[in-house]
Amino acid sequence: MFKEEYEELLKKSVQVAPDWLKKDVESIVSKEANAGLSYLISELHHTYTFSIRHILSAKHLSSEWSQVSRERLNFIDNNIDIIVALYYEIKNKFQYESKEV
Repeated sequence: MFKEEYEELLKKSVQVAPDWLKKDVESIVSKEANAGLSYLISELHHTYTFSIRHILSAKHLSSEWSQVSRERLNFIDNNIDIIVALYYEIKNKFQYESKEV
């Protein structure tokens, strides 16, 4: 695959990335403007790994959060390149907005 084809495919993948991923990346980048890519991925994993949310959903006899978090962790693990592209896109957007002000 040529570099141009890969870049075009990556642009299209970013455009159709799930809304939850876009919101999460934007939220993390906006809170920590100087955060790097490894911090972003770490925070995404921390958000969806086993936590109190799993315990509370199990307490209410619901496995919904467990299923959602498992699916999202799977997406994160299998689409690091999309997360990287989203990171740079959102980071550039925030830098551009801060220069305008």
